[in-house]
Amino acid sequence: MKSYKKSLYVTATLAVSSIALGSTPAQANLVKLVYGIPASVTLSQAPIVAAKQLGYFKEEGLEVQIMGFKGSGTLIPQMLAKRVDIGYPNPDIIILSHAPGKEKLPLKFFYNVTRRSSWEFAVLADSPFKTVADLAGKKVGVGGSNWGNIPITKAEFKDLKIDATLVPVGVGAGAFLMLNEKRIDALNLFDAQHATLEALGTKIRRLERLPRYDALFTNGFVAHEDFIRDKPQAIIGFGRAVAKASVFCEANREACVKMFWKEYPDDKPSGDEAKVLADGVRIFSARFDKMLFFPEGQPRKWGAYDPQVWRDFVVALYEGGQLTTKDIDVDACYTNAFVGDFAKFDPEKIKAQAKSFK
Repeated sequence: MKSYKKSLYVTATLAVSSIALGSTPAQANLVKLVYGIPASVTLSQAPIVAAKQLGYFKEEGLEVQIMGFKGSGTLIPQMLAKRVDIGYPNPDIIILSHAPGKEKLPLKFFYNVTRRSSWEFAVLADSPFKTVADLAGKKVGVGGSNWGNIPITKAEFKDLKIDATLVPVGVGAGAFLMLNEKRIDALNLFDAQHATLEALGTKIRRLERLPRYDALFTNGFVAHEDFIRDKPQAIIGFGRAVAKASVFCEANREACVKMFWKEYPDDKPSGDEAKVLADGVRIFSARFDKMLFFPEGQPRKWGAYDPQVWRDFVVALYEGGQLTTKDIDVDACYTNAFVGDFAKFDPEKIKAQAKSFK
C-alpha cells in the first residue's frame, strides 16, 4: 500500500493531534474540522479536494482535514467520540439506530450529497438482460455478503418477486474477471467500479431498476448533534463550500480531476495523458452525476433531503430484513435547516472561475 494510503488509516486521535501541532499563527482563526469517509479517498471526493484547493473552505473560516477509514464501523465510533467532526456514511446505520429497542446514535444528516443510489446492476453489453427483473434465477456478483447495499438489493428482488443468487466477488480486477468470464450474470457494485470496468475496455450496460430504489440517496454529510447545535456556522460553511465546488466541478470536470491528482499524485494512473484524463473524468462523473440529480426546472436546493425518500428507505430496509417495523421516526435522522444557507453564493461567478481556470 502506498505511503499516502497508509496515512489515511491512522486514528482520528492522531490526526487531530497532528493538526493542532501543525497550526500556525496565520491559521489560528480558522475552525479546524476533521472530515471522515468510510473508505480510502478516491475521485468521488474530488469536490471536497476542490473546495480545499480553491480556497472555498478558507473563505468560510474553515481548515478541513480529509481522512479515510476502513468502513462505517470504524468511522462512526470516531464521530461518537467527537474525534471526527463531519462524516460521509450511508443513511442505513443511522436509521437502524432509531428502531425500537436500539440505542439512538446522536448523529444527524445535514447535507444530501449523493442524491441517487450509487449502487447499480451492470451486465456485459451483449447480455440479453434488460432490467433487474430479468435476473431471476441468475448469479449476481456483490462486493461482500455484509455490504450495505445487500438489504436494498434483496428488497428490490422481493418487490420484483424474483430470486437470484448473490455471489461475493469483491471489487476491482477479480470482480471484473468474474463478469468477463461469465461466471456471474451481473455485477451489483457501486457506480465508480462499473465506470472503472468501462475504462479498462469492457463494454457494459446498466440495467433498469425500479424507480423507488434508484431514487434512494446514499452517502451524505452527517455530524454529531452537539456539533450541529454548537457550531452551526461551521456546518453552513462546510456545506456552502462543497456546493460551490460542485458548481465549479460541473463547469470544469477536467480541472476537478486534476486538482484531485495534485492532492493525491499516487492515485493518478500512468499512460497516455489524454486517455488517463478522459478515464478519470468518466470515473469521477459516475458518482458526481448523482450528486447533481435535482428536479428539472426548479432552483437547486443544495443538500436538501426529500422526506418521502427517507420513508422509502425505511420500507426498503424493512423489506430487506434489516428492520422489524416500518414505524421509524426518520425526522430525527436528518435536518434541512441549513439548506437555504448552503445556496447563498453566486453560481455564475463560480462558473466563470471554472471556465477560466488553468
